Amino acid sequence: MVRALVLAGLACPPLLYAQVAPQAEPATLPTVLIGGQRATPASQTSSVGAVGDAPQAQTPQSISVLRSEQLREEGASSWAQVLRSEPSVGNFYNTTGYIETLQIRGFVLDNRLNFRRDGLPVSNHQPLALENKQAVEFLRGVSGIQSGSSAPGGLVNLVLKRPTLTPLREVFLGFSERGSLSAHADLGGRSADGIFGYRINFASAQLRPTARTADGRREFMSGFFDWRVSPSTTLEAEFEWQQSRQFSVPGIGLLDVNGDGVGEVVPSVPSPRLNLGAQPWAQPFESRSLTGSLRMRQVLNSQWSWGAKAGQQVIRTQDRLAFPDGCSNAPVYVYPGFCANGDADVYDYRSNNERRISTGAEVFLKGDIQTGVVRHELTMGVAQSTYRERYEFMQAYNYVGSTNLFAPVVLPQDPTPTSLNTQLDSRSTDIFVYDAMRFNQQWSLWAGLRHSRLNRGSVRTDGTNATQLDQQFTTPWAALGYQWDAQQFIYLAAGQGTESEVVPNRPTVFSNFGVALPVLRSSQFELGYKRQLDRGGLFSATWFSISKPFSDDVTQASGLLERQAGAREQRHQGLELAWLGWLTSSTSLQAQTTWLDATTVRSLDASLLGKQTPNTSKWAGAATLNWQVPELTGVTWSNRVSFASPKPVNRDNSTTIPGWAQLDSWIGWRTKLNGQPWLLRAGIDNVFDRRFWRDAPTQSWGGVYLFPAPPRTYRVSMQVSF
Repeated sequence: MVRALVLAGLACPPLLYAQVAPQAEPATLPTVLIGGQRATPASQTSSVGAVGDAPQAQTPQSISVLRSEQLREEGASSWAQVLRSEPSVGNFYNTTGYIETLQIRGFVLDNRLNFRRDGLPVSNHQPLALENKQAVEFLRGVSGIQSGSSAPGGLVNLVLKRPTLTPLREVFLGFSERGSLSAHADLGGRSADGIFGYRINFASAQLRPTARTADGRREFMSGFFDWRVSPSTTLEAEFEWQQSRQFSVPGIGLLDVNGDGVGEVVPSVPSPRLNLGAQPWAQPFESRSLTGSLRMRQVLNSQWSWGAKAGQQVIRTQDRLAFPDGCSNAPVYVYPGFCANGDADVYDYRSNNERRISTGAEVFLKGDIQTGVVRHELTMGVAQSTYRERYEFMQAYNYVGSTNLFAPVVLPQDPTPTSLNTQLDSRSTDIFVYDAMRFNQQWSLWAGLRHSRLNRGSVRTDGTNATQLDQQFTTPWAALGYQWDAQQFIYLAAGQGTESEVVPNRPTVFSNFGVALPVLRSSQFELGYKRQLDRGGLFSATWFSISKPFSDDVTQASGLLERQAGAREQRHQGLELAWLGWLTSSTSLQAQTTWLDATTVRSLDASLLGKQTPNTSKWAGAATLNWQVPELTGVTWSNRVSFASPKPVNRDNSTTIPGWAQLDSWIGWRTKLNGQPWLLRAGIDNVFDRRFWRDAPTQSWGGVYLFPAPPRTYRVSMQVSF
């Protein structure tokens, strides 16, 4: 089907063009300059929004763009570090040595459905690689118009680095934590005639985090190549390969002090060196991935262009962990949580040779046309994506004894495979159309429609419990924009999204384990105001309201739970404020804050109505002040303060983790040595070494885990261009 889509795109757009403008001459593709002057917050564009090509200051969507230069200045190399300046985007289950999960506007993102790589769907079930990324884009809110079926919090798009117009030779060396070392080379340029371009990245890292026995290694390589076949046609081919190996650090459970079998007391924050998974037989989490794509873009005339792109991602993992969960050393078995004295059961978990395969293809036609007094920026196309999860016949999840939070115990191993796995297949075929209509200099209407057909199936590895879901749905989105004057833009937007869920593969917990549930529909309303500031700065204020139905669990006569789709509903509404601009000629400020009211409005359990969504803060914010030191040429000193109010840990809000605040500081010095540009950096994260619980996510199977913030961390690096 993917091949058929690409071939159809190669055949159909010229026919459409022949019907629209048979006499027009092909135009020239616009020149893209990489590595030039950085776009200002108001003028920069993003691809994650999908509708129209307007700059951020005139886009009726809530979008953040983090450039690679900014992320390197902040020392970011993981999702948890990327999100430190984005209060609307938070951590969920993020820990050392394992796959990271995000949440936007209080909704957890689906690692299979909510991530894009240059617009093509990919799985986030691999360590983040930033070496070949030009930017990270966050679309906040319902993303049904861009992705069909996905979680409603938002969409993440990784923008790839492309060939540079002039030769680029850059080397980066970094040192941090207990001896973590990283090296990265970035090479780019074009042939003498400008027809062929390349961008190649190599990276290697030795990982030595603060946590005990959590060391690892990571290797990375990527290439991006383009061929300007003619002034109107460009072909692109790219790939990235990554392998990593690191021991994981599991989360901590609540303590069951009252003896009712459920943890309810937050323990004191342990030493940052603690790793409850540090058993002598523990094996590392291993990941190896290969991702690539082919793309073609052709300008037909001054109004129309078309393109096609197709890509595939293959991820292979060895998921292994000494996992502390629950406690049987009590009169009443404790779950979720640990015993009052800190005892915890330990399971030898091993799921080897996991494979996750994502494939996506898209053919699109874009036009800029005039009908009467209305100008249209029109995009239409067809897309298809498939996703498969393949596991070995059985996995190991075996009880091996009890350890203690305050005095860890060495236990024996038991790697015997004992649990059947569930294979998963998913395919989505979408037809979409977007139109950005401009009636005059003030009024604009933005609209989009995406029709999707979703096929999902699951089956146990022994051939039992086969399920199949085949459903069609349409997700609309529209926004009305008003350009108040040259600096001010106001919009009102509404849209819908859909999401499907698979019941966790736990036959001892769920009667319908591994089953794909029916698609649920979410909705969003958003009101936004944007104002351009001096020197390209941008202020924005956004009010939003998102309603999302959830599945919920009902206890059966057998004692097992049955997960039912649509049995619960949450409404998340809030206000986002952002200010990015200059205070003086040498001082700039990037500040964001989010107020979030995330509550349950419908539930099978009436006592949960009005309760705050677990692991969400009412208030969160971050402010970074950058000072170009006048007396020291080329020196910039940056300080960031981030904070979050208390978060509820459980659904009834009876337990919370305290709010927190943290200061990070870093300094950069740009200079020249022997005529070569050098950039030296040094930074301290968590300057005052504050100890606090950062997150308390509840997993889909009911487990509740606490994760502490990283301790004070030092880092230094050097970067040279030649």
